[in-house]
Amino acid sequence: MATQKTKAKSITKSKAAPSKAKAKAKTKPKANARAGTKTVAVKKKGAGGGKRSATGKESAAKTATAKEPAAKPAAAKARVVRRSEPSVKVKVSAKKPLPREFLMGLAEAIKEVVAPAARALKGREITGTAVSGDTTFELDTLAEKALLNYLSAQRAPVAYYSEDAGYSTFSSAQPSHLLVVDPIDGTRAAKNAFEGCVVSIASTRVIERPVMSNVETACVAELLNDRVFYAERGSGARMYEEGHLRRPKVSQNTNLETMSWAMTVPARPAELIFPTAARLIDLSSLKGGFFACNSTSYSVTRLLTGQLDACVDFAGRYLKDIPNQVRDYFINAGRGAVLGAAPYDMAAALLIAQEAGCSVTDAYGKTFDNVLLLDSSEANHQSIIAAANTEMHDKLLSFLDTRIKQFEQLLKRRSG
Repeated sequence: MATQKTKAKSITKSKAAPSKAKAKAKTKPKANARAGTKTVAVKKKGAGGGKRSATGKESAAKTATAKEPAAKPAAAKARVVRRSEPSVKVKVSAKKPLPREFLMGLAEAIKEVVAPAARALKGREITGTAVSGDTTFELDTLAEKALLNYLSAQRAPVAYYSEDAGYSTFSSAQPSHLLVVDPIDGTRAAKNAFEGCVVSIASTRVIERPVMSNVETACVAELLNDRVFYAERGSGARMYEEGHLRRPKVSQNTNLETMSWAMTVPARPAELIFPTAARLIDLSSLKGGFFACNSTSYSVTRLLTGQLDACVDFAGRYLKDIPNQVRDYFINAGRGAVLGAAPYDMAAALLIAQEAGCSVTDAYGKTFDNVLLLDSSEANHQSIIAAANTEMHDKLLSFLDTRIKQFEQLLKRRSG
C-alpha cells in the first residue's frame, strides 16, 4: 500500500482506518483531535526549544496586579489560562532554583510570538501606559499574552512580576518561585526590527521583600537572533548560539580612547546626559565606538559577546542628588512621567554579567545587593556603570563621578 508523505511537523493519527478516497487526498492536519486520537510532538531545535502540540485551546481571565506582593503573596488572585495540552512540561522543585529549561522555554515561547511580528514591522500601535509610566505597544501586549500562556500551561508553583501585569499567581497552591520578567526589553528597537531587544527573566524564591541579591537564576534571550545568556548565582554564566554552548568573550581593553560603549537614552534627559558624557564621547567615538542604548539588558549582555567594553546609565544619580533642579527635565523627557532604570528591568542581565566576571555597580560605585527587586517606584530608580573588567570600570566611575559633580554645581548656580 502506498504511504502518504506530508510536510507537517505535527500529525494526528486516528485509530479508524481512512477511506480510499481520503487516502488519496492531501489534506492539512486538523488542530483539534477527536477522542481516541494521539498527538505526535516534535522537539524544536534551539537552546530554548521544546515540544509543541497540534492540539489545544487557550482562554484567559483577568490578572490581579500590584506594584509589590503583599506579605502573603500566595493569597493574591491571578488570571488562570488553561491549556488542554501543555507545550513544554518542565519539572519544578520547591527546594531547588528554577531549572534552566524552564527559563529558556519561557523565553522561547515569547520569542516565537514576538519575533515574526517585529520582523514584519507589526505591533507598533500604542495601546496604553504601563504602571511605571512607560509607553506600551501592541508588541508588549503580544509578549505578555505569550508569557501568560506558557506559565499557565506549565501549572508550576510559580508566581511572576512584570511591568504591565504587576504581581500575579497561577493557581491556588502556594507558589515557591517568583519570576521577574520583562517580556520585551527594548520595545522601541523591536517595533522597528532592530536587533537590540531581548526577553529578560530573573528568578528568586517567593519571599516578602526580595532584593537583588536574592536572584538565583537569570536568562536573557535575543528576540531577533538565536543567542541566549543564562546564569545561576555562584555557578558562572553561559552563552548559547543556535543551541550550542559558547564561551563568553569578555574584553580586556582598559583604554578609554579605544573603548566601545553604550549609554541608555530613552526618557533620560538629553540636556543632562549628553553634556555629562560629551568629553568621553569625543575621546572614544573615533578609535572605539559610542552607541545609544535602548535596552539595558541588551547592552549589558554585549559585555559577554565582546561587542562592548562598557555600558552606562547614570541619569538616575542626578535625580537622587539634586531632585529640585532636575525633576522638570525628567518629566519632560518622560512625557509627563519620571522614568528610569527599575530593578526588575536589569536584574537578569546584572547577574549574568557578574557571573561572567564583569564589574557592575551603580554610579556611586555601590553594589545592587540590597536594592528592592519589585519596587519600580521613582525613589528606587537606579544608575548603572557596567564594564568588562575592573580597571575599565574604575576609570569610567572616576570620570563620570567628577563630571556629574561639576555639572550639578553648575545646575545649582543656575537655579539660584
